[in-house]
Formats: sequence, structure tokens, C-alpha cells
Amino acid sequence: MVVRAWRTLVEIMRVRRERSRARCQLAAMTERELQDCGISRSEIAYELHKPRRRK
Repeated sequence: MVVRAWRTLVEIMRVRRERSRARCQLAAMTERELQDCGISRSEIAYELHKPRRRK
């Protein structure tokens, strides 16, 4: 039970770090770069908070 809780906590922290890095990268992109990726500034938060697919 403790091991499962620990693994869950580790996974939550990993996802948070991954999303934080993605937000920083997206924030640094120009409007043209975002357009090339098919995303606008208003869609960044939405895209980052989509549920992840389970493996």
C-alpha cells in the first residue's frame, strides 16, 4: 500500500515537471512557431491539461 502511494506520488511529480517544461517551451515560442505546431496561445493551457493516456 505504501509502495503504491509512493509510486503515485512520483508519477504525479513527474507529470507536473513535464508540464512545467512544456509550458516554458511553449511560452518561449513565437506566434509563427506556435502556428507551425497548430496551436495558439489560448490553447496552450488546454493542451497541457488534457488527460494522459494510460499505458
